[in-house]
Amino acid sequence: LVAVAALAGCSGAPALNIVGSYFPAWMLCAIIGVLVALGVRALLVMCDVEGTLKLPFLTHLAIALTATLLVWLLCFGH
Repeated sequence: LVAVAALAGCSGAPALNIVGSYFPAWMLCAIIGVLVALGVRALLVMCDVEGTLKLPFLTHLAIALTATLLVWLLCFGH
């Protein structure tokens, strides 16, 4: 009875129906985050700021993670 009560609040996994198949929502958010990071990198290269970054990989990883979590929060947050 306790296990049933604990599972009562669970719902299905967030998935999007894209072209007839279910696609995990977290993967879509991750792809958007990587695309945002690539766009920011291109902007930094155009502004000639890319060379001044101490740890560019970690900077772009943080941008991608921030964008991913922001998209998740805005689209699937409750």
